[in-house]
Amino acid sequence: MFSIGNQLTPYLLAASTLLLGVLALESRNLVQPQANNSPAARPELNTFKRTNFTAPGIAAFSEITERPLFSEGREPPSEPIAAPVTAQQSPLRLQLEGVALTPTEKIAVLRDISTNKMLHLAVGNKHQDWELTSVTDTVATFKRGAQSLELTLKPNK
Repeated sequence: MFSIGNQLTPYLLAASTLLLGVLALESRNLVQPQANNSPAARPELNTFKRTNFTAPGIAAFSEITERPLFSEGREPPSEPIAAPVTAQQSPLRLQLEGVALTPTEKIAVLRDISTNKMLHLAVGNKHQDWELTSVTDTVATFKRGAQSLELTLKPNK
């Protein structure tokens, strides 16, 4: 048995020989001229007809000459003026659930009726443009612009 040193050597030798054979056949086909290489055998080359380019007349560019792109008086169109949006102010949808009064801070514990989430607002904080202006033991007062609203703590039943 023939062994050079590895079990893959015979396989690599066979693959190299096969590749060499394929390359030899392909190079032989490239060197020999094709039998049907005449212009008559290729009709697609004979059907191509070359035409000369002729520029269009100046009348074709009349729009460009009437409205030149670069002129001193040309300006971009003005921005459209948007109508002012009158935002409808939403009512305060909170319920006073409790208060926390400390010597330094007054906090209102509120429930947002639309989302059912609890809020803790100190005096001066805002919720939906409503500012909490004062908190007593039973009342929280909110203000937005000229509007004022008082929320009263309802006792548990």
